[in-house]
This record gives sequence, C-alpha cells and structure tokens, in this order.
Amino acid sequence: MLGAVLLAAVAACGNQGNAEQAAGRLVLAAPRDLAAGPEDPYFTHRTLRVWEPLVTLDDKMSPAPALATEWEPSDEGRRWTFTVRSGVTFSDGTPLNAEAVVANIERFRRIAPKPSAFFSLDAGMEAAYGKLTGVRAEGGKVVFTLAEPVADLPARLADFYSMIQAPSAFKADGDFAGKPVGTGPYTLVSWSKGQQVELAANPGYWGAKPAFDKIVVKTIPDANARVAALRAGEVAGLIDKGALLPGQTAAVAADGRFHVTRTPSVLTHYLTFNASRDPFADPRLREAVDLAIDRKSIADKLLAGTAAPGAPFLSPIFGALSDPSLRSIHDSAKARELIDAAGRPAEPVSILISSSEIGQFPYADIAEVLRAELEEVGLPSRVNVVEATKAVMEAGDYDIFLSAYSVPNGDPDYLFRRFLRSDAAWNRDRNLGYRNDTFDRLIDRAAAVSDPDERRELYHEVQRLLATDRPMIPLAYQDNPVVMSTTVTGLTQNPVYLVDLAKLAPSR
Repeated sequence: MLGAVLLAAVAACGNQGNAEQAAGRLVLAAPRDLAAGPEDPYFTHRTLRVWEPLVTLDDKMSPAPALATEWEPSDEGRRWTFTVRSGVTFSDGTPLNAEAVVANIERFRRIAPKPSAFFSLDAGMEAAYGKLTGVRAEGGKVVFTLAEPVADLPARLADFYSMIQAPSAFKADGDFAGKPVGTGPYTLVSWSKGQQVELAANPGYWGAKPAFDKIVVKTIPDANARVAALRAGEVAGLIDKGALLPGQTAAVAADGRFHVTRTPSVLTHYLTFNASRDPFADPRLREAVDLAIDRKSIADKLLAGTAAPGAPFLSPIFGALSDPSLRSIHDSAKARELIDAAGRPAEPVSILISSSEIGQFPYADIAEVLRAELEEVGLPSRVNVVEATKAVMEAGDYDIFLSAYSVPNGDPDYLFRRFLRSDAAWNRDRNLGYRNDTFDRLIDRAAAVSDPDERRELYHEVQRLLATDRPMIPLAYQDNPVVMSTTVTGLTQNPVYLVDLAKLAPSR
C-alpha cells in the first residue's frame, strides 16, 4: 500500500506543469475573489491587470508614471496638472484621452462613499483627493483644482484612486454596464464568484505583450487547500494578500519545485479598541493591553518570522515618515498595576476576528495567545470569530478587533483620515470613540505641507500622539510571501502586494 501511495505522489509531481500551465495558459490561486462584480467600484482587483491607473507606485512607495507620464503642481498645491499618455487604447478599441480620465474621476465623486471588496470608497473622496473643487481636460492634460493645498496628490491618486476605464463601461448610476473595459495587458473573459476568474491577453495593449495568452486565478480561501493544490500541480502559484500562511512559508520554500518571494509590505496587524464604552473608554486599560502583549514572540513564532514586531503606527515601509524613536514594551507587571488601579471589568473582554482572515493569517492562534496574555495580567477575555465583523462593530458588540490594514496608495494620510480622524466614518460607525482635536489639526497640516522635513516631523508627532492615546495599536508589520512553480519566471511583488501578471512567463 505504501509503495502505491509513493508511486501516486511521484506521478502527481511528474504531471506538474500539465494542469498548471499548458498551451499558453497559466493557472494560479488566491485566498479571495479578485473580481467582485459590476456593483463594486473597481470590478476587478488591480493585480489582474485589467485596468490601469493614472499613477502607480514604485518599490519605495513613491508615485510613478502609469497612464499619466508626468505631473506638475501649481498655486501651492491647489492645482495639479497630469499629462495623459498618448497612443493608448481601451480594450474595446476606443482611445484613451483626457476626457475619459475626467469621466472616471467624476464617476468616483458621484458614487462615493461606496464600499468595495478591495480598497473602499467608504471614506468619501476627500480621503482620496482632498477638497476637490473641479477636474477638467485641457488638451492632453487633466487639471485638478482644490480648495486647499494637497502636497501629495500623485501619491494619493496611485493605483485604486485613479483607476481608468472606458466611460462606456459604466451605467448612469456608476455601476458597470457589463465587463470592465480597461487599458491593461489582460481583459476579463469570465468570473464566477467564489470560484475563479479567467483572463485573456489584450491584443491592443500599448506596452510589452504578456507571455501567457490566458490566465485563470482560482479562489481557494482555505490555506491548506491552496498549498495542496500547489503541490498537486493543479495551480502554478499562489498570489495576493495572505497567499501563504506564515507557518507554511519555510516548508514550501524548501521544496525545489517552487520559489517563494517575500517582500516587505504595507500590511500591518492592528488591534482596534472600542473606546466608546467600558472597559476601554479608560485609557489605562488600553495601555495595559499594549504592555501585556509579547509582540516579538507573536512575530517570531505565530507569524514564523514573516513579520516584525509593531511599534510606531506607520510601518518602516513608509521610510522617514515612520517614527523610529517609538518602541513597543512588554511589561506584564506594569499592565497588572494599571488593571488593578482601573478596576477589573465585570465581564470578559471580547477579541473579535474575521473568519475570512483566518485563511490569510493565523488569527485564531494569535487571538488565543492574546487572550492568554490578557488573562495573565488580570483581564479575562474571550475570542469571538464571526463572518460579518462590520455588523458586529457597528452594533458596538466588541472590545478589541484584530485585523490587517494597508493603504491603497502611497500616502499614509489615508490611514489617519479614514480610520481615526474625529469625523471619519470608520471611527464613528464602528465605535472607536477616538476624538482628539490636536490629532485632526496635525494630519490636516501634514496633508498640505510640501516641505518633506516638515511633513516628516508632523507625522512623527502624530505617531507619538497615537502611541499615547492608543485608539489602535500596531501588533506586527507583515511581509507577504507569494509562491510560483519553477516552471514560471518573472514573479515580482511590490509593497502593496501586487503581483505583476504581465511579467510572468514560461521557464526556458
């Protein structure tokens, strides 16, 4: 019997490459749907390369040309002019021009706030563009005018906030009229919710032609099932956020049939407090939780060395904007003192996690460790795993929420303005209860300041304030491991965990 099993395993390995890659067709897998459908503001995730933005990001999170070749500010950042790339057509053959860009921006303004499965427009357009008073076409250029200066508009626009598609792709209400019509190297052939997405090479693409004629991305939420499909040769690679669980990374990397790419990412695991009610309306108990956590142990063991312990609110991926002076401290004795002084809650505090994120990160294990650490310092806790965390948070039925957040662009203002500003929808609707006028003033000033040194100091001051107030605390800064069969070359991933499908090619 054992011999038969071994022969079957060898046969499966020998067949690798047949199912995963054949006749110009490549099969991959991701933990989530990378197409969300016509009601979503984007329809497809940026990774699928169906659409392209005006501005993208380089490996250092700096704005880089995409459908805009250059940009220039004037009037102290109240006016920005973007030059639209010439010689580009949408996948239906219609030309890209400045008027099409304006139509896309006006659509965003019209439909926001609107939720998305990817990066949401639920913060409204001010989080993306500032106080935009108008956008217009001038020849081959697009001009944005703002009521107040925005020093970093290209970074804000990067990727999701400057998605460009043919205006004919949208209905009057802003939803998609049919399939997306972008300028990318691939077009959407079909998608089945919870199953897979099928792409075809765009014959009219303006850039380098992709090597694969067709790409299929299967949706496999279960982490073990994803790796099993990879090892069986059913898929050639695993991509997107949480493609490999941290604990799987070393074993897969040791298998000579695959190569794993690990890059620093904008993903940070945060603990968010419900400070609109007891017990965490008391800042002493938020501090006690902060001190009770052994971040290094979580990063080294549960996240298997694929993450670094969190300290400043902004991860090191933000470069000089992250405040290196801030350090996390593990001090159980001090945590007990604070809890004794504040008084122990009558009921166990709840640690909320999403069932969907368990397939991307070991949140069930991390939550249990957090529960044990809190109980050790005198704060009884329980773990609550739910599917619809948004509804639970809006009902206020949680105390601590564990989740991973990132930014859709190159500007940390998104994190501050969307989550923590006093009037932020997330803050208000999900019961964070954070109100600090000084914080609001600081992030508003930082958004308008063009001098990089001054902006850096403002963001350092913001992070020192958050380290004291603790509405959210960073648990760990996450790398994002992705994996590809050695039968495929060209695997790259940028800090916002986008894999460039157009660079994938068969090994020679």
